[in-house]
Amino acid sequence: MNIAFYPFWAASTLLSLIQVISITTLTCLTYKQTESVIYAVLLLCIYALGHTAARLTFHWLTKHFASPGLMLAMPLIKALLLIGAAFASSHLTEYAALLYISFISLSVVFRWESLLLQALQPRLIEGEDLDKTNNLISFANYTVTGIGLIMTAITILYASIPLALWIAVSLSLAALALIGTVQRLIRNPSQFSLKLSPRHAHHK
Repeated sequence: MNIAFYPFWAASTLLSLIQVISITTLTCLTYKQTESVIYAVLLLCIYALGHTAARLTFHWLTKHFASPGLMLAMPLIKALLLIGAAFASSHLTEYAALLYISFISLSVVFRWESLLLQALQPRLIEGEDLDKTNNLISFANYTVTGIGLIMTAITILYASIPLALWIAVSLSLAALALIGTVQRLIRNPSQFSLKLSPRHAHHK
């Protein structure tokens, strides 16, 4: 197993956690401020449309921009969008349009980042390990989704909605650091594998 896989795995897991925190928090915020289930459902529909748009435009994106730069840009853009949502959260009635724009933008960025990570994954895993690691990543993502829902609910109930958004911002910056680590390990093949070289194995 390549050593770069581990920060990659952590970044992938954080993406799932940030996604569930953001969706849950912004949906609860919309319902709290508008007291309308319709607006909350509309927000989720907008999110689904953003996912579809991201999938359709992903090929164009990777054709015009380098993947390493995109992978670093996505967590940063995500953090900026969440910061904007956190500041607007106390004034939703005045800045409702900003919230919806932030939400659809987040949806696109989440999907693009997910597709970029999926494209990178085969480079970090040997062929015979691919199925096993796919199952491992899926299990981790489902687990962290459940944990994220509970954590977000507790934060919203006992603290505040902006705090939940700031947590997502912090996690986005952590994901940025992890992706940067993955890219450094890829650029330095001598640090890229956990497997021992023959000389090290002899001394071992």
